[in-house]
Amino acid sequence: MSDDKLMILTSTFPDRAIAEKTAHHLVDAGLAVCAQVGADLTSYYRWEGAVQKDSEVAVTFKVLASRFPLFCGELELKHPYDVPQMIGWTADHVSSSYARWAEGGDT
Repeated sequence: MSDDKLMILTSTFPDRAIAEKTAHHLVDAGLAVCAQVGADLTSYYRWEGAVQKDSEVAVTFKVLASRFPLFCGELELKHPYDVPQMIGWTADHVSSSYARWAEGGDT
Protein backbone atom coordinates (compact mmCIF):
# COMPACT_ATOMS: atom_id res chain seq x y z
CA MET A 1 0.00 0.00 0.00
CA SER A 2 1.24 3.49 -0.75
CA ASP A 3 1.38 6.21 1.89
CA ASP A 4 -2.43 6.45 1.71
CA LYS A 5 -3.41 4.50 4.83
CA LEU A 6 -6.73 2.75 5.15
CA MET A 7 -9.06 4.13 7.81
CA ILE A 8 -11.96 2.31 9.46
CA LEU A 9 -14.97 4.23 10.73
CA THR A 10 -18.06 2.95 12.48
CA SER A 11 -21.39 4.68 12.73
CA THR A 12 -24.96 3.78 13.63
CA PHE A 13 -28.23 4.61 11.89
CA PRO A 14 -31.86 4.53 12.99
CA ASP A 15 -32.86 1.85 10.47
CA ARG A 16 -31.56 -0.40 7.70
CA ALA A 17 -33.00 1.67 4.83
CA ILE A 18 -31.18 4.83 5.91
CA ALA A 19 -27.99 2.87 6.65
CA GLU A 20 -28.02 1.27 3.20
CA LYS A 21 -28.88 4.52 1.40
CA THR A 22 -26.05 6.39 3.15
CA ALA A 23 -23.57 3.55 2.62
CA HIS A 24 -24.41 3.39 -1.08
CA HIS A 25 -24.09 7.16 -1.47
CA LEU A 26 -20.66 7.33 0.18
CA VAL A 27 -19.26 4.43 -1.86
CA ASP A 28 -20.83 5.70 -5.10
CA ALA A 29 -19.37 9.18 -4.47
CA GLY A 30 -15.90 7.61 -4.14
CA LEU A 31 -15.50 8.75 -0.55
CA ALA A 32 -15.59 5.26 0.96
CA VAL A 33 -13.90 2.20 -0.50
CA CYS A 34 -16.41 -0.14 1.13
CA ALA A 35 -19.32 -0.03 3.53
CA GLN A 36 -20.63 -3.01 5.45
CA VAL A 37 -24.14 -2.68 6.83
CA GLY A 38 -24.28 -4.91 9.86
CA ALA A 39 -26.85 -6.52 12.06
CA ASP A 40 -29.50 -4.73 14.02
CA LEU A 41 -28.49 -3.76 17.54
CA THR A 42 -29.90 -2.14 20.65
CA SER A 43 -28.12 0.98 21.89
CA TYR A 44 -28.28 2.47 25.37
CA TYR A 45 -27.00 6.02 25.78
CA ARG A 46 -27.60 9.20 27.73
CA TRP A 47 -29.34 12.01 25.83
CA GLU A 48 -30.84 15.17 27.29
CA GLY A 49 -30.40 13.92 30.85
CA ALA A 50 -32.02 10.51 30.48
CA VAL A 51 -30.90 7.03 29.48
CA GLN A 52 -32.33 6.17 26.06
CA LYS A 53 -32.81 2.77 24.41
CA ASP A 54 -33.09 2.57 20.62
CA SER A 55 -32.85 0.04 17.84
CA GLU A 56 -30.04 0.91 15.42
CA VAL A 57 -28.06 -0.54 12.53
CA ALA A 58 -24.25 -0.43 12.59
CA VAL A 59 -22.20 0.38 9.50
CA THR A 60 -18.44 -0.08 9.12
CA PHE A 61 -16.78 2.05 6.45
CA LYS A 62 -13.32 1.63 4.91
CA VAL A 63 -11.88 4.94 3.70
CA LEU A 64 -8.52 5.99 2.28
CA ALA A 65 -6.87 8.49 4.63
CA SER A 66 -6.59 11.07 1.82
CA ARG A 67 -10.40 11.06 1.51
CA PHE A 68 -11.16 10.80 5.22
CA PRO A 69 -11.87 14.53 5.90
CA LEU A 70 -14.22 14.76 2.88
CA PHE A 71 -15.85 11.46 3.85
CA CYS A 72 -16.48 12.65 7.43
CA GLY A 73 -17.95 15.95 6.21
CA GLU A 74 -20.31 14.20 3.80
CA LEU A 75 -21.31 11.61 6.42
CA GLU A 76 -22.23 14.41 8.83
CA LEU A 77 -24.28 16.16 6.12
CA LYS A 78 -26.17 12.98 5.16
CA HIS A 79 -26.59 11.52 8.65
CA PRO A 80 -30.04 11.88 10.24
CA TYR A 81 -28.75 12.23 13.83
CA ASP A 82 -27.88 15.57 15.45
CA VAL A 83 -24.74 13.96 16.87
CA PRO A 84 -23.81 10.94 14.72
CA GLN A 85 -21.42 8.32 16.02
CA MET A 86 -18.22 8.69 14.00
CA ILE A 87 -15.42 6.63 15.54
CA GLY A 88 -12.43 6.01 13.31
CA TRP A 89 -8.98 4.50 13.44
CA THR A 90 -6.14 3.58 11.10
CA ALA A 91 -5.92 -0.06 10.01
CA ASP A 92 -2.71 -1.53 11.45
CA HIS A 93 -2.53 -4.29 8.87
CA VAL A 94 -3.99 -4.45 5.38
CA SER A 95 -3.18 -7.33 3.03
CA SER A 96 -1.35 -6.22 -0.10
CA SER A 97 -4.11 -7.46 -2.41
CA TYR A 98 -6.82 -5.61 -0.44
CA ALA A 99 -4.67 -2.48 -0.36
CA ARG A 100 -4.25 -2.56 -4.16
CA TRP A 101 -7.98 -3.02 -4.55
CA ALA A 102 -8.73 -0.18 -2.11
CA GLU A 103 -6.44 2.16 -4.01
CA GLY A 104 -8.16 1.25 -7.28
CA GLY A 105 -5.27 -0.66 -8.76
CA ASP A 106 -6.93 -4.05 -8.84
CA THR A 107 -10.56 -3.47 -9.81
